[in-house]
Amino acid sequence: MTDTYLSSDELRELTGCAHRARQKAWLDRNRWPYAIAETGHIRVLRQYWLDRLTGAKSTAPAVHAGTKHNFSAIAA
Repeated sequence: MTDTYLSSDELRELTGCAHRARQKAWLDRNRWPYAIAETGHIRVLRQYWLDRLTGAKSTAPAVHAGTKHNFSAIAA
């Protein structure tokens, strides 16, 4: 296995849960993106984990869908 994803132990440590259903519920509740492998294992990107826990990158979206651009504010 590569270092691309958190290990099962790291995922258990992050969520505080050993069972996949509870881990998934924790990830959903805390808005952590993940994928489910064909084997049923939960995959969380290690880079996202590092960025989120260190505050290296904002987890908020850069563009808000409900916001309209004010192009008239741009000088011609």
